[in-house]
This record gives sequence, structure tokens and C-alpha cells, in this order.
Amino acid sequence: MTRMIERWFPCAEVSEHSAGGWGSGHAEKSLFTWFASRPLAQAKAAVICSLLPWPEDDEDEQNRLKNLVRIAMTDYDAVNELLRDELEKHYPNGASICDPFSGRAMIPLEAARLGIRAWGIDYSPVATLAGKLLADYPLRNWDNEPDLPFDGYERYKMDYFTEPRLLSDVRFMLNLVGDRYETIMDPFYPKVNGKRPWGYLWAITLPCSNCGNRFPLTGSLKLRNPRRRRSTNDPGQSYSIIADKATGTFSTQVHDGQPRTSPTLVGVKGKRGKSGICCFCNSNHTLEALKRLMRDKLAEDALLVVVDIDKDVGKHYRVPTSDDQKGFLELEESLLNESKFGPGISAVPNEALHPDLSDFIGPAGYGYRSYGELCNMRQQLGFVRLARIIDEVAKELLAQNISPDYTATLSAFSASNFARLIKRSTRSSTLEVSYQKSGHIYFNDSGISHSFDYLEKGCGEGPATWRSLEVHTVRSITKQLSRVSGPPATISRGSAMELSLPDHSLDAVVTDPPYDAMINYCDSSDILFVWLKRALVTSHPWFGVTTDPDGLQEKAHEAVIKFGSVGNDHRTEEHYKTCITKAFDQAKRKIKSDGVVSIVFGHGDPAAWSRLLTAITDAGLVLTGSWPCSTEKGGKQTGRHIDTTVMMSCRPAGRDRPDARMSEVDDELLEVIRERVPLWEADGMALADQMMASAGPAMETVGKYATIRNIDGTPISLDRYLPLARHYVQQVIDVRIDGLPLDAFDDRSQFALFWVRQHQRNLTAGSEIPWQKLASNIDDDTIHGLLHRDGKGFRLVYGREAATTQLTNESSIIDVCLAVARDGQSVSDIGARLQQLERADDGLVWAAMSYLGGELTDADDDGRVWNWAVRNRAAITAHSETVAVEVEAEAREDQARQAQQVLL
Repeated sequence: MTRMIERWFPCAEVSEHSAGGWGSGHAEKSLFTWFASRPLAQAKAAVICSLLPWPEDDEDEQNRLKNLVRIAMTDYDAVNELLRDELEKHYPNGASICDPFSGRAMIPLEAARLGIRAWGIDYSPVATLAGKLLADYPLRNWDNEPDLPFDGYERYKMDYFTEPRLLSDVRFMLNLVGDRYETIMDPFYPKVNGKRPWGYLWAITLPCSNCGNRFPLTGSLKLRNPRRRRSTNDPGQSYSIIADKATGTFSTQVHDGQPRTSPTLVGVKGKRGKSGICCFCNSNHTLEALKRLMRDKLAEDALLVVVDIDKDVGKHYRVPTSDDQKGFLELEESLLNESKFGPGISAVPNEALHPDLSDFIGPAGYGYRSYGELCNMRQQLGFVRLARIIDEVAKELLAQNISPDYTATLSAFSASNFARLIKRSTRSSTLEVSYQKSGHIYFNDSGISHSFDYLEKGCGEGPATWRSLEVHTVRSITKQLSRVSGPPATISRGSAMELSLPDHSLDAVVTDPPYDAMINYCDSSDILFVWLKRALVTSHPWFGVTTDPDGLQEKAHEAVIKFGSVGNDHRTEEHYKTCITKAFDQAKRKIKSDGVVSIVFGHGDPAAWSRLLTAITDAGLVLTGSWPCSTEKGGKQTGRHIDTTVMMSCRPAGRDRPDARMSEVDDELLEVIRERVPLWEADGMALADQMMASAGPAMETVGKYATIRNIDGTPISLDRYLPLARHYVQQVIDVRIDGLPLDAFDDRSQFALFWVRQHQRNLTAGSEIPWQKLASNIDDDTIHGLLHRDGKGFRLVYGREAATTQLTNESSIIDVCLAVARDGQSVSDIGARLQQLERADDGLVWAAMSYLGGELTDADDDGRVWNWAVRNRAAITAHSETVAVEVEAEAREDQARQAQQVLL
């Protein structure tokens, strides 16, 4: 049975709804901190299209099913009953799927909502917990559980009797934990003038290498931006660091308005990173010098500013008082008195933070050697006690006959609030002045940042406090409980390389595997793991079980390439390929004879695609369809900005595949691309997406053969066919440049013209550059200076930005066009330039300017010049001729003068 995903996928609808609204999955993602997840729209479409059959010879039925799916993409549970009925027709005993890299379980969640039996498996216990919170616990019926054994519960239950049991109990639990947390930490976060501060701005201090005085390191002195409105005349707030050279001490002064002095962390031209400037003697300390001092354990914390909640301006900043520092002296003793959470589980996490993680976990490069050290002493105590409260509440629930499953569920939602609190805490959380909130610790959505100055929040009210995060947790659960129910997905920790499901038991495997070296999931989430395993000792005894020698999450079988400097780490390219190949082989073994394996992947590096597609082939799978969707807007893991992911369908390869010659496969692929391009265009697929989609037909064609050989019998690598398919798309669409074929132009100009054809002047992910280079068979030197990096993407350079090197009559056509754009709307300047370059009558130059102007329009600065030049071609050409005559006359005069001088 051919599946829909092998012939059609709602690319446009997935792209549209992934950008915002229900399909973005924002409500689901806000429940727990994790680093990657499918947009809900893509997860839903992947499940539906991987299971629905495709009637090969019935166009009316094809259109009916396509329309059903399109309507299903308009909202969370649109046409849910119709979809369930449709699936029941084809799966009378019920459909089944598995996601062996389930993460937060978006794919199993959407399968469960459709009544499908779903399994979600992940190697990380943190991800497994996230998946249970989303696709398991909210789908169970908890109505038969006993009342919670806490004071005030009976009255509370009456107040919220109309709510689902899980929702009201989670709210009660979060309030209970918050009350206990606030009470036990009250001596350490004292109220001042009757109210508890929202936050505390700290800075690390180091001894100056010149004067020896200890000075604070802070990158900004601004606290609150001014707001000038009719109803508000807020000048904003800043602070200054006041150095007393006589005593060698410093203090802070908070004042209205903009900063009056410079911060002590500043950028230095020509040097990497920021340097520290001593506020006593102005001595400069390079970033490496600061790191060295920190690695020598010379850092100390200093409280600079306190933040109160203010009804008029939101946040009011002030100098710390002695009252703010009450309890500081008791912190160390209190921490020492905190007991272990269990054998080998210290109160404060002593799990090792290794220096070789510094490329990804910033604090590792500054001398921090355990995850507990990422918090200051008061944060450590607060987190230890919060974890203990969650664990003790679980013990109380079990003691009063609340079932282990419901105890685990309620504890897990408390832990989710804890995880999101950690995300906006520790020394890595800074004050976001523009938004007046604390920033989260993940600098590129997954790597942990280091900061010399940081914001600590108190245990009361305000953004990113326990109380504030409660609201978001309850809101997320409310959304999940308002949706259509279904059988809870089975979410468990395990390895995708060793699935425990029976062979040939699944109708589909639908998964979103790790993207090569883009995210180191376990390294990034270890900071959550070390705290959550303390909070979940009783309720989730499996969570903290690990064979890792440092007590962290296991990484032996993590299918990633370690980001940054690898050192002796085993997570190499070869490791990734081995893991992902075994995982795909397992997926192949678990599906039924007519099942499919559907894979989502996106990456900017062609080598990463080559590794993935080689793994698919080595696992004995062949691609049968591929569909690009714009689902990653704003993603920035490891700096590799990607916009598009590709949804691929695979089937087990035939046992008796023949060998083939390269020339035959090349011709076959060209014919397949010729068939697909009109279909893609009919579906409204943009050219850039068609280029991405070409990977599908490439691998479908190659997958028909056991081996493809060159004329001399040498096997051909798969690497050849990904760029070749893109080249064929370019060939089939037959881009015409003012009537001329693209290949009439030089390589550099072809690249630029085709880039504009795809992207105009829009910012485009850098991932597109290597693909287009491969498709055009050109190198970096050929396109040097054509693209300009601007923020998160690349665009064609403007004429004013183009290199001003001397042009000649042999210069690339695009360089001549950019020079014309730089000249502006001037007949004389453009005419003189074209005459100088002997290009006034060059039809290719005029064709390129006409094409570029048409694509970019007059709204673009260069497009306006090119369109003007084309309209005034006759005048420009005439001026060039006049200039040529003048130049020729001047040359004759020079020649005559030189001849006269010879005679003299």
C-alpha cells in the first residue's frame, strides 16, 4: 500500500502554520525546557500522511484525501473524527507508530490525539520526562485517585470542582511547593520596607593584576530604559561603580537616566572578547587574563543592585542595604547542614563539568568544575531546598495511598516548573533591560552562556519566579486538557539502536533524529538533570539511574557529533553515522511489510546530508518521497541558521536490486526531475523549496540500484547525486535572463543571477550557499564578495558594498552590473564606465541588468538604478560612444605630442 507521504505532503500548510498559532506548538513547548521539537503542524501532518493510503489511479479520491488533510491543518483537532474514521477503514485493528528519537514527544502526542497507539523513546531521561508530561500524563484518567492529603485541599477542591482533576491538582501542588519554598527561604530573601525584592544584580569580582584591588566585571550599567509618554515620564535608571582608592573598596550608586560612566567590561578593537578595566587604576585585563584568574579560583561575588517590583515603573532599582544582606553569613553553614538526597547524591550537585565542554558550555572555560558551581551560594541553597520539597511532597503522597503513577505525575509537573526556573536562573541568567526580565541561560537555544554579571531572582513574585512560572505551567496543561483525548502514548527511556518492540509490529516509524553536530542534547540538559534527579528521587527512581562515571546522563550511545573541539570524545562523525544507521535499521525491522519510515531532517552542511542519506542507504532503506517545509524560522543552534527541513519517506530496499552505470542513472534522474518540477510548481512550491525537494528524487533514483558504477567500473558515491539533482532542477526550469539561457553567462554571474531568482534580496539561511556552490560546481573564490552577511542570513551585496577592485574588460558581468548600481542614475557616469570596460554594447550586461531590475524592482536601491539604466540604454550607449570618440581623439593627440617630442 502506497502511503500519502510518498506522493504528497501539505508543505504550504505546514510552513504557514509552523510560523505561528496552533501549529507552532508554542503551548506545548512552554511546558518544559528542551532544545528541539517539531512544530505541531509538521508532527500532525507527518503522522497523518505516513498512515493514510494513496489511491494511485483514482484522482478524485486523491483530491478528497488531500482536502481532508488540508482542513486538518487549520487547527489543533480539526476534522479529528473524520480522520479517525478514515484511519479505522484502513486499520481496523488500530494503527501504530513509534518515534525512536521522540524528544518532548510532539509526534507521539499528535498520533495519540488521533487514537493511534504510539510509542516514544529517547536516550535522555530529561527528554523522556518532557515526553511523559506532554503525551502520556495528560491523556490518562485520574478521577479515581484519592484526595490529596494536605491542609486546605477540601476547600480548594470545592472552589475548582468544574476543572479536570489533573489540572486542579497540579495547580494545588504548585502552590503548595511554592508556599513551602517561600517559607523555608524567607530568612535568606528578607523583606525590605515590607516587601520582598524581585531580584538581585550580582557581578563577579577579580583582583587587579596591577593595583591588587578587587573590581567588579559588568558589561552594562543601564538598568531600565526611559519611557517618555503622556501618562509616564520615566527617565529610566542606571548605576555607577564608585571606586575608593584610599580604602581599595568600591560601591554602587543608582541614579536616574543614562549611564554616566563606562562599564568595566568593554570591547577592545582588534581583540577577541571583552576586556576587564579596573575601576581603580584603569588597567586592562584581556579575556584570557580574566579566565586565568577565574581558573585560579580568585573570583568572588558582589551584590551591586537590588530590584523591587514597582506599580508605577514596573521595576525599581536601588542600592543594597544591610537588610538585603541579612542571612548571608548563615548561607555556608546552612548548605553544610543539608543532607544527601541518597547514596552518592550530594545536596549541592558535585557532578563534574569538564573543561572540554567550553565551546558549548561557556562556564567550563572559566574555571567552573561542577554543575553546582553554576549557582551562587544562595541559589544553591534555594535549589537544594526546592528539590527536597518536591521529593518530600512525593513521599507524603505515597504515604497517604496516592498511587505511584499519580504521585509521579504530580511530581513531574512540579519538576517541569523547576526546570523552567533553572533555565532563567544560575550565574548565566542576565538582566534583559529592554524587556525588564531575566534572560535564559541558553545562548543559542542549546549552549549555556557565561556571564560575569548576572541576575538572581528572589523567592517571591515577578517574572521567571516560581509563582510566575506556575501560571504558564497551568496554562499549558489547560490547553492540553481542552483538546480531543486519546490513548496515552507509551513514553520510555531507551536507545533507538535497540528498540524493544516486536519486529514487523508497526505501521510506521515517524521520527525527527538528531541533526548531526547541531545540538549536544545531553550536555546541554545535564544542568537540568543534576537538579531534577534530586527532586525526583522518590517519584521517578529510574530518572537518575546512570552508568556515567560523573553521575551525568549517559552519552555512550548518543547519536550526535560533539560540537566544538572534540578532544578524546567518542561522539565523532563515524560514531554518529554508526548510531544513526543502526537506528534506521531498527526502524526498518519494526515496520510491517507495507510500512514506511518517515524522517524529518534539516541542516546547512551538505556533508551532514551526505552522512544522513548514506546511513539511510546503509540501513537498507530507500527514499520514496521528500517534502520541504519552512519550519525552523529563528533557529540558531551552533550558529547554523536553517529555515527548511525536509520530510522524507523511506521503505526497505528490494533484495535483488541491479547494478547500473552512472550515465544511465544520470539520465533517469533528469527524467524524474522533469516529471516532478511541474508537479511542484502546480502545488505552489517556491524554487528554493524545489531545490531542497530534489534530494528526494535523487535518493529514490539511486535507491533502485545496489551499486552505481562509472565507465571504468569504479563505484560512484552518493555525494554526487544531491548537487546533481539541484543542477537538474535549475536546468529544467530553464531560467532565462532577458531571453538568454543562464549558462550563457560566466560562472560567477550565473551564481548571482540564480541566487536572485530564488531569494531576491531577502535574507537567506547560510545553509543555502554550499548547496548552490555544489550544484554549480564552483568554489569559494568564484563567489567571493557576492554575498553579504546581515544578521541571521545572507543576501546579494549592494553595489555600494561591492569590492572596489579595478575592473577590466574581462571582469564578471555581475561585477560590472554592481559597479553600474554604485554609479547611480547618471548617464555620464554609467556611460563612461561601460566605455572604459568596453561593455557598452555587451548584450549580456544589459540582459543581466534588465533581469536583476525586474526581479528586485524599483523598491530596491540597485534595482531602481538598473531599471533606470535599461530605460535609458540609448542615451547611455550614445554617451559611451561620445566618450570613446573623445578618448580616441585624446589618444591621437597624445601620440602626436609624443611624435613631436621625438623629432625635437
